[in-house]
Amino acid sequence: MLSTASYVAAEQLADRQADARAFHAASEAASTVAPREDVVLRRSTAQDAAALVRLAQLDGAPRPVGAVLVAELDGEIVAAVPVEGGRAIADPFRPTAELVALLNARTRKPAASRRLPRLPHLRPRIAA
Repeated sequence: MLSTASYVAAEQLADRQADARAFHAASEAASTVAPREDVVLRRSTAQDAAALVRLAQLDGAPRPVGAVLVAELDGEIVAAVPVEGGRAIADPFRPTAELVALLNARTRKPAASRRLPRLPHLRPRIAA
């Protein structure tokens, strides 16, 4: 027969295991229905000036100067990194850490050996 303390401990363990199963089930469900977004990585153009100013204002940082690589989600620039090095700017209201990492990886490697890391929920596409 279980003592009162053993019974309480067993019930607490059962509750925690049930919570863990529910958490993992919810996590798996969320990851299977998460939308995949198309990402475009490209050099900025003169037409991107206003979007880069807006992005810099959102990030509270100066706008990058010179050649800049940008990441677009659904046609909107959400991250930018200067090609020659410097501080990245990104939309603080969107999850952009992986996009900044992609852009930084593109600026650090020689063109012939550039490989993008695999991100399961993003489909990177390099614009011409």
